[in-house]
Amino acid sequence: MHKRIRFTLTFIGGLLAGAVAMFLIMGQISHLQYRDYYLLGASEQAFIASELRANRERQLQDRVEAGLPSLVVAIHNDNQLRKAPQAPFVLRQIRDFYELNSLPVPAEISGILNEVPRTHR
Repeated sequence: MHKRIRFTLTFIGGLLAGAVAMFLIMGQISHLQYRDYYLLGASEQAFIASELRANRERQLQDRVEAGLPSLVVAIHNDNQLRKAPQAPFVLRQIRDFYELNSLPVPAEISGILNEVPRTHR
C-alpha cells in the first residue's frame, strides 16, 4: 500500500512539474513573439520615416502597393491568419484601398477580396 501511495504521489508530482514547465515555456514563446512583432513594427516605422524624410514618398507608395497582393494571399493561405479576429477587417481595408483609389484589384486577389463580407457604412 505504501508503494502505491508513493507511486501515485510521484506520478502527480511529475504531472504538476510538467504542467508548470509547459506553462513557463509557452509564456516565454508568447513573450518572444510579442517582442519580435514590436521590434519589427519599430523597424518599419524607422524605415518609413527615413523614406519620407528623403522625399521618396512615391517609391515608398509603390513598394507598399506592390506588397498588398502578397499580404492578401498570405492571410488567405495561412489557417491561423485567416481565422484571426482581425483578418476580415484587414482584408476589408485592402479592398477599400483599391475601391477608394479607383485602382483595379489584381486578378490573383480579386476572388479573395470579393468573399470578404461588406459592412454597412
